[in-house]
Parts: sequence; structure tokens; C-alpha cells
Amino acid sequence: MWSMVKRGWLKSLLTLCVCMMLVLCGGIIAKAEEQTFSVTPKERFTITNNVITAFAGDKDATQEVVIPKGVTAIGDNVFKDYMNLKTVVLPDSVVSFGKNTFCNSGISTMAVYSDITDSSLVTVENYAVNVITLPSALKSIDATTFSQAKSICEFAISEQNKAFKTGSVNTEKNGSGELLLSKDGKKLYRMAPDYKVNDVYAIPDGIVEILPYSIESNMGANRQFVIPVSVTTIGDYAFYGGNNLNRIDFVTGSKLTTIGAFAFAKNQNLCSGGTPFTLPESVTSIGESCFKDCINMQVDISKTKIVSIPQFLFNGCRNIHTVTLPETVKYIEAYAFYGNDNLNEIIFLGKSLEKIGTGAFQGCNNLHGIEIPEGVQTIENDTFDGCWNLNKIVLPESVKTIGDNAFKDCKNIHEMVIPANVNYISNSSFAGAKQDEIDTSKNEYAQASIGGLPKKGETFVINGIKYKVTKSAGKNGTVAVSGVKSKKLKKAVIPSTVQKGGYTLNVTEISKNAFKKCTKLTSVTIGKNVRKIGSNAFYGDKKLKRITIKSTKLKSVGKNAVKNIHKKAVIKVPKKQLKKYKKLFKSKTGYRKSMKIKK
Repeated sequence: MWSMVKRGWLKSLLTLCVCMMLVLCGGIIAKAEEQTFSVTPKERFTITNNVITAFAGDKDATQEVVIPKGVTAIGDNVFKDYMNLKTVVLPDSVVSFGKNTFCNSGISTMAVYSDITDSSLVTVENYAVNVITLPSALKSIDATTFSQAKSICEFAISEQNKAFKTGSVNTEKNGSGELLLSKDGKKLYRMAPDYKVNDVYAIPDGIVEILPYSIESNMGANRQFVIPVSVTTIGDYAFYGGNNLNRIDFVTGSKLTTIGAFAFAKNQNLCSGGTPFTLPESVTSIGESCFKDCINMQVDISKTKIVSIPQFLFNGCRNIHTVTLPETVKYIEAYAFYGNDNLNEIIFLGKSLEKIGTGAFQGCNNLHGIEIPEGVQTIENDTFDGCWNLNKIVLPESVKTIGDNAFKDCKNIHEMVIPANVNYISNSSFAGAKQDEIDTSKNEYAQASIGGLPKKGETFVINGIKYKVTKSAGKNGTVAVSGVKSKKLKKAVIPSTVQKGGYTLNVTEISKNAFKKCTKLTSVTIGKNVRKIGSNAFYGDKKLKRITIKSTKLKSVGKNAVKNIHKKAVIKVPKKQLKKYKKLFKSKTGYRKSMKIKK
């Protein structure tokens, strides 16, 4: 009695296990059997030289298509976006699929027939639901053929096919499996996106290329992949949009060199809960937008040998806090870190950096500090635009240009020195930024546009002439010429206005002793807003032979202002002020009869 019960229990358990295996792919895979289908009317197809180039079907209603006999290829985009298309039956004569042939379709079953029973019926001898059975004559498929086709859970192909075979990420299978491979096993064309096993998926050793789109849109939960040593290339969009992909490991000794554009993009939880996603040191190239919109990703690229951080590489990686760049990096391309609002720190391991591209860190509003390596010559447009909390910026001496909006709205700058070699700063470079603690002492050019509202008593140098703020105001601020940077000055041009901190200041005075004993000074031009020339202003300038006064507002000339300048000096004044100015230059100013005042 007990033995009968035991045998019954074992039988039930075995039945349960079989049933569980049958539902692994999201639905029951039917046992292979003979099935008859009606041929889809030929007028719905556009066929040229036995190649289908278009299909006139209802994208919302079409669920089954049977390809006519004699067709040898299905071209680009033919069944793209047929989201309710479940079954395609085609002749065994088909040798190729084009670009996006079944892209974003609902295809889950493909069957092959050898002959037509009559004019309207075909018979499939080994028909199986939820299996993509490929023609034995198939020679080529494009990488995008099955892209975004999310309902595929298994591939099958006969051993007679000379171009392809199937494989598995978990167990050996003959004739069918969740991987579609090249015949030599070196290329992975596609992993069935609806293959669901909550386990570690080990890509078979021997695969060299994981081709574009091959593992994108995989829908199973908690996916983890192990990439073998043999893989050298991961193609564009290879793991794109996995959503549930949360871990990728590379076997020690990895030979991976190239990772394509968007390869891991839109995997929200990639390595979010543990060890960072670490790229092997063999990697030399990463494509643009590779990690774009991996919202919760943690990644380590520091051991790689990449030369370029491509554009949009980390765009939208909103929870990356620190990125360490490898020693080999020379270029950070446009918008590489754009919009990463939790990025706190960038660490440069090497000194090879030459370029930071447009908008590279735009919108990184929690970046607190950055030390840019020597060698970078240009801070491009929008580079740090919107980095509200950036407070310490170290610029290398190599920097020459600061572009439009480069530090726009950087409202918390506390430490920054403008290097001596900077020779261009845009009017908008520091728009909306905190400027009053930016050190411009090394760069006269920078003093004109950086520093905020000038304070009374503040001094600065422009073109070798020293100025002192006499009135601080957003409008109608004034300065006096207070001296020179070098007594070796040969020519002096005192403008009507000067720029300081983005503000325009009127030059209204030449202070006492301003040019005293500048023994090589030969000519001076005095701007239109000067009202006063102080005592000893040009005292002892023995070679000063020409003074041109453009101002009509001059009210006073101080004691000894022109004493001991060249004895035949000429003072040129505005025509209408000739008589008035002759009275200003009295003997006490140092004016002598050998000198001339003329209009």
C-alpha cells in the first residue's frame, strides 16, 4: 500500500516539475506537432526579385502572417511596430532578414514550411508555440532584426544551417536555446528577451562579440550576467533598456576592449545595491551615451585605458556621487555628465586631460569642487552652467579661454583664481555667479569682467595703468588713475571709462604722483571724463613731449603736475576749451614758456 502511495507521489512530483519547466518562458511551449495555416493573400506584400520590401497590414489587428512560397528575403522594417503580431510562418527558402524586420513587434512564434499543400494552405511539420524556428537556409540577419521584440523566449534551428546555431546561458541544449549564435559560436546575435530565470546568466565562453541589440529589452527580473574572458566587443545597445538588469561581472583576465554607444543605457538599477559596476582594465573605448539614464547606477571606470569620456556618457545617472577618471583620459566630450544632480566629486588620476567639452558638467548642481589638470586650454560654453553648489574651482595655468555661460549661476564660488594666461572671457561667462571672491590679481584682463560691484578704495590694473575706485555704484561709478604698474611705461592712454567686474566706471581723475618720474613716457592721452589732474601727476617725465586732452570737463591742474617734462612739450586741447585751459596750466603747475598749448 505504501509503495503505491509513494509511486503516486513521485509521479505527481515529476509531472509538476515538467509543468514548471514548460512555463519558464512566460507561457507554455507546445510540443512540436504538425500544423496547417492559411497563406496570407499575396497582394498584401510588395515583392521584388523574391524579396519582401513592404507589407500592407493592420498594425493593430494583424496577429498572424504566412509568407508566400518562393520568398528568399524579408527586407528592412517590413513588420516593424506590428505590436500584436504573434506568429510568422515562412518558407524554408528564406536566406536573410533586414534591418528592423521584426523590431518592436509582438512576435513570439516563427515556423518554417517546406511546401504548399494547395494554393492557399501550408503545413508545418514541427510547429511549436513560443519558439522562433529559423529557416535552415538562413545566412544572415541584421543586428536590429529582432530589436525590441520582447516576447521571444526560445530559438530553434536545424543542424543543417551553416550560419547559425543556438546556445544557452545556463545549460547545454541541442537544436534550441535562448541564445542565437553564429555557427562558430563567436558572435551572439540575440538572447531571447522573454527567457525568465531568476539566476546568474553566464554568457558561454568562446563568444568574442556581443553584437548590437543582442540582449536589449530583456524583461526577466533580477538579471545578472557574467561576461567571459573571450568577449572583446560589446556592441551598440547590447544591454539597452533591460530595466531589471542589476549586475554584470567580468571574469578575471577579461579581454574586453570596446563597448558601444548606449550599450548599457536605461538600466535603472544596474549595480545599485552593492559592488559598483567595474569595467576591466583592458577596455580602451566606450561609446557615447553608454550609461545614459542608468538612474541608480554605481560604476567604476578608473582601471580602464580609455582616452575619451564620450558625449552624454553619464547623462541622467542621477545617483552617481563620485567618478574617478583613469590616467589615460585626454578628452571629456560635450555633456558627458549633463544633469547629474547628485554628482559631488570628479577625481582625475592622470595629468593627460586636454579638453572639457561644451556643457560637460551642466546642471550638476551638487558638484562641490573640481581641480582641472594642467593642459586644458579652454573652458567651453556652458561647461559648469547651473552648478549652484560649486565652491572651489582650481584652474590650471594652461587655460586661455573661458566661454559663454561657462560658470553661469555658480552662486557659491568661494575659491577660484583666474590664471595669468587667460586672454578671453565672455560677457556671460560668470552671469548670475558669485564673483566677489574670485581672485583676478594674476590677470589684468580678467579684472575688467570679474569681481562683482567694485568697492570704494578697491584697486586694479588695466593695460599697465593702476586705477582706484572713488565711487562705488551700479551706474555712474568712478575711478581715479592712481599709478602705473611699471615706471618703464612709454605711452599712456587714459580712457573715458574702464570695465571692472562687469560694471562700467568713469575715469574722472589723475591722482597726485600718478605718473611721477616715468622717465621713458613720451605721450599721454587723457579721456573725455577726466575733471582733475593732481599735483606731481607727470612730474619728472623728461621725455614726455605730447599730452592730448580730450576732456571738456577739466576743472583743475595741481601743483607741479607737468614740472620737468620735456621743455618743448605740446599740450593739445579741445578747440572750445583753448582759452580756459591756458588759464589752468599756470606756472605753478610746472608749465614753461617753451611749451605750447594748442587746439
